Amino acid sequence: MESPFSHRFNTNYIPSDEEIEFIRRELVSHAHELARIDEHIRQLSAQRDQIQAYIEPYRALITHPRRLPPDILREIFVACLPSDRNAVMSAQEAPLVLCRICSAWRTIALLTPRLWASLHVPVGYIVRQEARKPAVIEWLQRSAACPISLSVAVGEGWHDPSSVSVLLASLANFSARWRHVEFLHLSPQIVAQFARIRPRELISFKFTGAISSLRTLDMIQVPTLRVVTLHHRGVQYMDDFVLAMPLCWEQLTHLTLGCNTEYKAVRIGIIVVILDRCTRLVSFRVSLGSTASEDDHPPGTLSPSLPFLEAFIMTGEGSLSAQSLVRLLEHLSMPHLRHWQFRTEITTIPGSFSLAALTLTSPLIEDLGSLYLPSFTAESVAETLCSLSSLTRLSVIDSVIDDDVWDANLATPSNASHLLHLLTPRRDIEAVVCPALRELVIGRCCDLEQSTLDAFIRGRKDFSPDFRRLEFRNPSADDLLKDQIRSYISQGLDVSIVHDESGLKPSTPWTDLAEGNQ
Repeated sequence: MESPFSHRFNTNYIPSDEEIEFIRRELVSHAHELARIDEHIRQLSAQRDQIQAYIEPYRALITHPRRLPPDILREIFVACLPSDRNAVMSAQEAPLVLCRICSAWRTIALLTPRLWASLHVPVGYIVRQEARKPAVIEWLQRSAACPISLSVAVGEGWHDPSSVSVLLASLANFSARWRHVEFLHLSPQIVAQFARIRPRELISFKFTGAISSLRTLDMIQVPTLRVVTLHHRGVQYMDDFVLAMPLCWEQLTHLTLGCNTEYKAVRIGIIVVILDRCTRLVSFRVSLGSTASEDDHPPGTLSPSLPFLEAFIMTGEGSLSAQSLVRLLEHLSMPHLRHWQFRTEITTIPGSFSLAALTLTSPLIEDLGSLYLPSFTAESVAETLCSLSSLTRLSVIDSVIDDDVWDANLATPSNASHLLHLLTPRRDIEAVVCPALRELVIGRCCDLEQSTLDAFIRGRKDFSPDFRRLEFRNPSADDLLKDQIRSYISQGLDVSIVHDESGLKPSTPWTDLAEGNQ
């Protein structure tokens, strides 16, 4: 729309009296037109709202969720449940959130027993409000005849003993259907309330607390029990109580023995005794205690055969002598072992440490966890890796943390270059070290030569297309790596540089629950 004053807009021009009068007449005429258009828009908006209100119910009638059969909806609802823990009494998660969508979904959810067959019971949260205790009972009653997965956490703080007893008694009424049970931070007095309970179909049992209180539990003696996880929080060594437990050891397939400190964890001399009782194990995870004496070694008369064991993980904050580890491996037969890991420092003397005893008797190993290179010599690294024809993932730590404890006879800071050279397929050597390798992780890498890295990637790429991932954790050679990383990625290789931040994990509303599932 043209105006005779267009060239005056956005200037400092002051109109004359005649021009002001003209402008006022223009404003009046166009103001009427603007009001007419606004009224027309209002009428059109009202018509639009009427049409929208008319067609929305029709759209709702033909939506896909409305047409889903109830059995399909039930399967979708069950898939909404947490997969790594039990359900919680929160309207933000399934199954309760499913009851807030519509009346039809609420009816289907309430009549689906599998939705209510798992529950996490934080005792403090429940007993603080009287209405929550019957809600727990109602929840489990909806599970009908389904097996129940239950986790009970008492936590810190004062709780009314009578209220706690009533709640635990209510849970015990459903014990005939307990399939998976987890107790977190239960005192011996609370554990005693479950002493005579003997679930007929209990498969897994997890406990965090003083495990000395578990010896009176009938439930750990049921022959159906296959999975046992114990996290010791007592003041004495964990193995003082483990061996005395009336478990059906020969039936166990998965056993985890953890502790909050290495001084109270399992001593290495007891591991063989435990494994000799559990010949059907598929996985075994144990926290090692500090071994201050060489007398702590496996009994010479025991040589457990573990034909089904696939995963063996040892952790510990202390140190473990290479001699003790070698003695342990010499006592064990694990022909189907695929995952071996020890997350503890190995103390050794030059030339004394090698994993040949493990790799020769367990030829199917695919993952060795993380190897601490300063515990090896160049010869023992080669001896270990040359026997790993099935290894698909290798993780190593290149350098020691503290230069004051450096031993010149052990692996040097440039040992990552030696490792890459060892793993590089070459035409002049027929046998390739770790031919099935797909992933390599190098921690605290330093003094890495570019030519060595290039040769490794080129050799692996030409030898096997299966090698696809290379990761550097906290490297000291960032500049070299960053200059090369783009070219490696362009070759189809997944290359990454990772810098670990603080080990502190952010607090979440489910922190305590997550602890019990570790």
